[in-house]
Amino acid sequence: MNQLGAMSSSGTLDPSFGNDGVVALPNGTPSIAVLPDNKLIAFTGRSLQEPLTVRRLTENGTVDPSFGNDGVIEVPVAGYHMMANHIEVLENGNYLLSGYEAGVAPTRRYVCRLLEDGKADASFAEAGMATIRIEEIKEVVDAVFFAGNLQAVSRLNGKIYISVNFYSEKRGFEAAVFRLNEDGSRDISFNGGYVLIPLMEGSPNIFLTSLVVHGDGVLVGGGFVESTGLRKTAFLNRYEQNGQADISFGDRGTVIIPNGNDGRTSIINSIVVNTDGLIVAAGESGRGAEKEGLIAVLNPNGSFNLIFNKGRPLYATFLIDLLFSTLVLQERKILVSGSGDSSGYLVAARYELDGSLDPTFGDKGWVVFDQSGVLSAKSSLLTGNNKIVVLAARPLRSYAVRYLG
Repeated sequence: MNQLGAMSSSGTLDPSFGNDGVVALPNGTPSIAVLPDNKLIAFTGRSLQEPLTVRRLTENGTVDPSFGNDGVIEVPVAGYHMMANHIEVLENGNYLLSGYEAGVAPTRRYVCRLLEDGKADASFAEAGMATIRIEEIKEVVDAVFFAGNLQAVSRLNGKIYISVNFYSEKRGFEAAVFRLNEDGSRDISFNGGYVLIPLMEGSPNIFLTSLVVHGDGVLVGGGFVESTGLRKTAFLNRYEQNGQADISFGDRGTVIIPNGNDGRTSIINSIVVNTDGLIVAAGESGRGAEKEGLIAVLNPNGSFNLIFNKGRPLYATFLIDLLFSTLVLQERKILVSGSGDSSGYLVAARYELDGSLDPTFGDKGWVVFDQSGVLSAKSSLLTGNNKIVVLAARPLRSYAVRYLG
């Protein structure tokens, strides 16, 4: 293991965490969350040959023996072919888990709520489990879900948003957002229970990659893509409480990240909203097979923020083949993580709100972690004591990587 370009304390791997800042997680760990006491919770289980589990790590990265059975609880999903996808810690200490149905033609998505001790919350949906069925999307037939679903919980009213991507031969790749009430029932006040995300004219396919609560509404982002699956045009949509497009946001509810006229294509991979409603989006851009990191900052109404990069998207090229997968806001700074270079190094970079790299992070605003194998960033989190945790993965292995803030 080695850390490149890190001469200052901020941005260096945290020596008090695991093995010099890195903790190996079980294969098939798609999601982690930070607890108020700086401990971590990891959701694991990406095959039917292994149980779904939630495990808790102490602040130094060791398994917490005071939790469950030597730090691990098995998620009670008997009868469901559920695979792990996302975990969120609720304000009352309970856990909200989302997962997807295993198999070659999945038609179910699942949302499970556990009590803090790991038992199913019997007050949520059916004995703790809510099921979203593809046939609920009345506009399509013979469709199947693909990729993982995203979830977001409103702190205002406890509503639960779940985004899904699906495919049908007749209509191609599409996406929708469902909303559940706090008790897991379908919220029909949200456009009857779900919103089908509209396609852009001339783009036959759409892929949702990000979902976040924005005030009393919800934001989704991703890309309109080619039939080959390649990125094309990045977008954000905002929906109001009733599920209707917020016509005061961007162009009647939609913001398109401009590609220009030089063959550039883009996709958004992550969105974060600060307490003032400022929107930060990160992703990937470039021409052809070229990859560049993308960051765009929007005002709450969807207009481009004029302070950040003079109101334009920022395209980062400090490494070749660079892309940003996830981001977190840290004391009014933007911390993005992703991968770069042909070797697939894990990259973390910190930007000021004007779009300049923060030279106090590492020795030039960015750091690289090489774990002797291609790594991709799955999510990034901020602990209560201002340290940065990145969930990174390579084939057959997952890691929690923690940086000093």
